[in-house]
Amino acid sequence: MMSPAGKTLLVAALLGAVAGAFSAGEEVSAQGVKAGSDTVVLLHGMGRTRASMWLLEVRLRSAGYTVLNFPYSAKATTVDALSGDLRAFIAEKVETPVYHLIGHSLGNIILRDGFKKGYPPGLGRIVMLAPPNRPAEMARAFKDNPIYRWFTGESGQQLASEAFYETLPVPPVEFGIIAGDRGQRLTFREPNDGVVTVESTKLEGMKAWALVHHAHTFIMNSRQVALLCMQFLRHGNFDLPPGLAENQGEMSGDSHRLTPDDPADD
Repeated sequence: MMSPAGKTLLVAALLGAVAGAFSAGEEVSAQGVKAGSDTVVLLHGMGRTRASMWLLEVRLRSAGYTVLNFPYSAKATTVDALSGDLRAFIAEKVETPVYHLIGHSLGNIILRDGFKKGYPPGLGRIVMLAPPNRPAEMARAFKDNPIYRWFTGESGQQLASEAFYETLPVPPVEFGIIAGDRGQRLTFREPNDGVVTVESTKLEGMKAWALVHHAHTFIMNSRQVALLCMQFLRHGNFDLPPGLAENQGEMSGDSHRLTPDDPADD
């Protein structure tokens, strides 16, 4: 059983972590990337919950955004049904004139699918984090595995289907993509984030693209990624202001390669 002193230390550590997350957002605001009164809707990835987007949510809120974290279970239904739920969620919950979307992994497939029937008025920009914009290699490899099928449901099978991807619209609004390359070589022969290849994140019509040295599962926890998201939502590019683009590597047009800002983020 934890002693009173131990409990005090644990509470202090938790409060310190939260304070650190908010101070990161305050630094963003001080550097001129502060948001207006827009809403940001977050979509988590497959096999995750809204909790996986919590740190990004905290950073966005501390920068001035209203944030809504869309809840869903990929196992329970199809991508078409999930995108319908997303559109209804936005229509009911968004109260600002402008809103943006940030998706992680499968969340990006859901938001793309939503354009089949269209979103409520006010959609601004979209940021896709580690999106499988072509049939995911991991989904193809495990699509016939009973455990994978049980865990991911119909949406997991759709991620492996070329025919399904051909039905997905390209967003008609400005969208940027952030890919990771902190991957593995066991199942991949090209740069990847551990789940999707770097090349498969790209999508014709993207306004900007950035590559960061983070892994697929925790890319949304990176402070660097949060800064890039806010920069794109505000300006439509990944050109971070001086002082925020620390460790930034070579840049070419709208395509960026950045080194990790904090190894602990992964």
